[in-house]
Amino acid sequence: MFEFHGWLSLRVDEQDDPDLAILEERLDRAERALLNEVEKVDDDFSVFELRRAGNALRYLSVHGLTNHRYSQVIDLFRWVAASLPESYGLLYVWDNEDDRENGSYSNAFRVWRVAQGALTEHADAFLSPRVPTIEKPLP
Repeated sequence: MFEFHGWLSLRVDEQDDPDLAILEERLDRAERALLNEVEKVDDDFSVFELRRAGNALRYLSVHGLTNHRYSQVIDLFRWVAASLPESYGLLYVWDNEDDRENGSYSNAFRVWRVAQGALTEHADAFLSPRVPTIEKPLP
């Protein structure tokens, strides 16, 4: 199984011109580029939802559960880090086929963080290990 839940706050550079109209135009371009990337990875049963809120806040929510590794969602976050470096967010992933570290990741969520133009992977301290934190051990 491959389960993922995440969010990205879409940000653009606003240092050189605080004009709200220019910021909105930059956000519109960034949003179109992001939606183009989302189209490439959308598998028709996962959720990819871009929303707009007040004060120029735009964010992407992602959620899914697949039978096998769905690395495209991690690639999407990698693209955001490289292409929209002011953006930030988190992606929680559980991959029961992740046998790195001698299989210890197959029972744990991993957290992918987008911040300051970089995508980095981290251990999860809240829902891991899945057994016994989320699921009871088999008798």
